[in-house]
Amino acid sequence: MTKKSLLTLVLAVIVAGGVFAQTNFASMPKNTFTVDVGPTIVGLAIGQAGKIAENIAGNMVENFPEINSAGFGIAAQYERQVFNQLGIAARVAYLGFGFTYRENITDSQSGATGNASLELDIKTISAEGHARFYPFAGRTFFLGGMLGYGNLLINASGEIVGRDPTTGDNIREPIVDFSAPRSYAKLGARLGWRIDFGRPGGFVFEPSFGYDHAIGLGDSFTKQLQKEVGGDVDLPSDMDDAFKILESYVLVGGPRVTLGFGWRF
Repeated sequence: MTKKSLLTLVLAVIVAGGVFAQTNFASMPKNTFTVDVGPTIVGLAIGQAGKIAENIAGNMVENFPEINSAGFGIAAQYERQVFNQLGIAARVAYLGFGFTYRENITDSQSGATGNASLELDIKTISAEGHARFYPFAGRTFFLGGMLGYGNLLINASGEIVGRDPTTGDNIREPIVDFSAPRSYAKLGARLGWRIDFGRPGGFVFEPSFGYDHAIGLGDSFTKQLQKEVGGDVDLPSDMDDAFKILESYVLVGGPRVTLGFGWRF
């Protein structure tokens, strides 16, 4: 009799739990759209870091060249809750920043004066698919995995503009005009929280922490630059390593913090 009562109790708990889970999933908001301002903060921080460095160097060095920097980033994500503990999401992200260098120059032989300018633009775009596992039946905490594609584009352009004092002719001489695109396969992991304000649905905040691993496809930036300038020009030996670090830990891969604000419905 005791065994039958215990078995009946266990079955009742299982059935009740299954009904409760189905009811929760049936009434649960299954769509979430968020905008991530994490890349925005990174872009603005890069721009401000360049301005701070320019101010420090300008106070230390007389007639320091003009250097301007700016950055911007944004990301958007749509998630669909397919099961009580599983959600799938699509995400697109953009991060770009640029540096401009300008310096007044004088040719010591001809006396020609002018200014030299160099612009460097770096842009990254990525498209990602995410899977999220919610251990506590679709509630706040989640673990996620990511598979995606990224593209990095580096544009470098520069010229010298001035006037010849002897002839009065305008001088415009290109220094560099070079573009280097590169594609990446991306793998990543996330740990985060989907925080509803009040009952599930409506305004939602999604902070998360994770790491992305980028696998470069094709020639690196320095190898493309080497082909552009020709084999006669020797680039610094550590330049390729420096750009690989920049790609792997800042631009395409590396630690990632997301701050998503959006709507769940």
